[in-house]
Amino acid sequence: MWPTLIAVLGTLAGAALASLTAHWTDRSARAAEHRQRVLDATGQLLAAVLAYREVYWFQIANLRNGVPRTSEDVAALFRARTVTTNAFDRLALTAADSALLAVAAEAAWSAIELADIELSAVTGGQFSTTVEAALAAGRERSRDAHTALREAGVRYIHGAAPIHGDG
Repeated sequence: MWPTLIAVLGTLAGAALASLTAHWTDRSARAAEHRQRVLDATGQLLAAVLAYREVYWFQIANLRNGVPRTSEDVAALFRARTVTTNAFDRLALTAADSALLAVAAEAAWSAIELADIELSAVTGGQFSTTVEAALAAGRERSRDAHTALREAGVRYIHGAAPIHGDG
């Protein structure tokens, strides 16, 4: 009787261990898959923000060089804004971490809000002192926000956990 009982208990323990191992493996695979999706979405947002800034600063350089803004320039900036918004939305739908999303929103908006700087006439290849200061501050803010998003993404991905544990 004891050998049969031991065999049954051993079989049950083996089945429980196999089930636990399968559950842990599945959970690990889902977590790795989620981290990859967040990595992809964060990378897409970083690229979109960078592309938006590139379009914007190219237009500013043209204006400083006396090349007027065209309807194609305006359309390019609107397209870049749409790509940035779509990339942010993708990240927001993928990551539930409010701290990561706050940093992502700052990166997106700090770039998009560059276009809100009211430009003055260009004299000698420069805008007014006030506008040049606003452009410099906007450039610095958008660079810092971009770097902060990259660093937050790295912490999220490599930390294998939400930044503040709320996602």
